[in-house]
Amino acid sequence: MKKLGLIGFGLLVVMGCKSLTPVATTSAIDTSLRPRAVQQQIEDNALRFESLQWRGQASLEREGKRQKVSVTLRLKQGEGIWVSGSVIVPLARVFITPKQLQFYEKINRQYAQVDFRQVKKLLGAPVDYEMIEHIITASPLDKRALKRAKLTFTQNSYVLSSRKRGISLVWTYDAAFRLIAQELSDGETSVRVDYDGYKRINDQWVPEQLNASLRGVDKTTKLRLQSKQTQLNGKFKMLFEIPRGYTKINLP
Repeated sequence: MKKLGLIGFGLLVVMGCKSLTPVATTSAIDTSLRPRAVQQQIEDNALRFESLQWRGQASLEREGKRQKVSVTLRLKQGEGIWVSGSVIVPLARVFITPKQLQFYEKINRQYAQVDFRQVKKLLGAPVDYEMIEHIITASPLDKRALKRAKLTFTQNSYVLSSRKRGISLVWTYDAAFRLIAQELSDGETSVRVDYDGYKRINDQWVPEQLNASLRGVDKTTKLRLQSKQTQLNGKFKMLFEIPRGYTKINLP
């Protein structure tokens, strides 16, 4: 269980991003818009970037236990996600690429290297690099499914939904076409993310607060992430090397 908790921290500490600009809006939605017009507005409003860096706090809850850490996250689109977690002093470092997840923690001097097939087995739910990157940047989990989604309206939001081969996806956008919630479910497992805050940076809306919930077959993990400082397209390095003398965690 301890090993699983470490893996869960390593993965889910990056799944998301208090904000000066709340996501709530009083602007009225346009119920005359057709699905394609709404999808085009969403595409036009999508975050475009090469790199993203932010600092803030993460709260991870699993099996009734909660952990809080300060987090620095660096992301280069399509390449990798580097995360450093600390409580006064550095505790752990994570590096995720499209192929694998690596991390080490300093208290017990342990490390792990796992591919996403192992991550799926450990968490009881399908997770991959693209999903994590899309969650962090408030992008649709499945852009192709979004294009064929059905459109409905609530008082203050556009709701697009898609269901195919047992996979259900729902996206909710506000009047400014910012993503405020998305959920993916296959009946047994689900991922839901609520975006509670955005900040305007370089004429783009960047998510700065989110709540993510990953429900597996027999376990649920929740993450709350709040950014205090965010930067787009800055230059940085993502150095990662497992220290010598650390013990490898043996995973099933």
